[in-house]
Amino acid sequence: MPQPSESLAAELRAVFAAEATTALRYAYFAHIAETEGHTQVAELFTDLADSITCAAHGHLDVLRDATPATGFRDVGDTPLNLASSVTAALEQSGETYPRLTAAALDEGGADLASWLTTLMALKKKHTARLDAALQEMARHSDEPAGDPALTGVRDDR
Repeated sequence: MPQPSESLAAELRAVFAAEATTALRYAYFAHIAETEGHTQVAELFTDLADSITCAAHGHLDVLRDATPATGFRDVGDTPLNLASSVTAALEQSGETYPRLTAAALDEGGADLASWLTTLMALKKKHTARLDAALQEMARHSDEPAGDPALTGVRDDR
């Protein structure tokens, strides 16, 4: 299959994000419907979430093989998937959640800031787990454990 252009790949990434968001929303709506006793509606939302997840996986299959002109891919084999996940978790725990926490505090939302701080700590734990898996894979293969510039993780810990 020919590789999509960078602009088409960018649009596919956006559609993937929308599909993934919809799948999570439907899964959450299924949970609410089930909690409220609406079993048939819960089943409908669950079926739709599964279907949309399948579509999102299809987008990832296409994006896995798409290499943009910059040469950076964030979906691929397991070491690449671990490295890109470490990168994303580092960004979320080091930039996104601290920024959102500060904004919540500026707006007087102490409860929201507390929730975001909890999520920041969770992302840091995720980062550690993902990095440990990446390093373990590297120990068992001839391949490097991902480019430290990509992951933001140093080997001198």
